[in-house]
Amino acid sequence: MNLWDYYKILGIQQNASDDVIRKAYRKKAMEYHPDRNNSPDAQEMFIRITEAYEYLISHPWRRNITEEEVRRNYQAWIDYRRAEARKRAEAYAKASYAEFRKSPIYKSTTVIDGTMVFLGLLLATMVIFTSVYGYIYRMRIAGTPKEEPSLMLAAVSLIIGISYMIISVIYLSAWIAQQKKKIRRSEDGEQKENQESV
Repeated sequence: MNLWDYYKILGIQQNASDDVIRKAYRKKAMEYHPDRNNSPDAQEMFIRITEAYEYLISHPWRRNITEEEVRRNYQAWIDYRRAEARKRAEAYAKASYAEFRKSPIYKSTTVIDGTMVFLGLLLATMVIFTSVYGYIYRMRIAGTPKEEPSLMLAAVSLIIGISYMIISVIYLSAWIAQQKKKIRRSEDGEQKENQESV
């Protein structure tokens, strides 16, 4: 396999972001893990996509570097780390899919979508507001005890809203941590480039 095959095997474009690479790998790993796929070439395919993922995540070549530097990075990968990556991939292929999901490489593919986090917070806020305001409004307009809203239903709605809010806040903190890691990696990459150019 050559460098450009890594993109093809994951089914992504050459300028794909790290998040796109992670999502593509997670999808392909689920499809080709030998524990889930009984075809004769599943294990080799799984090893190849794992090798491709390890290279593309560790060598983000799209950061304003020349074709020559891309070739040097790839040659260094072949010389030093490709065999190790292949051994790890073979071990992951032999493990059950459940064990593979606990591995560091699979965990590294987790991507938290910020849009969904903020939509979750908005939805939780709306459920809480609707539960409280709706109950108060219905109590105010009720003319007889029969027309009064159910306190139990309002309480259940409020509990659901609060639970969803707690989950959304947990995801928000994970998303913030993920963004900080991205910024740190980006800064480390820029520092490395500056040191190499000096």
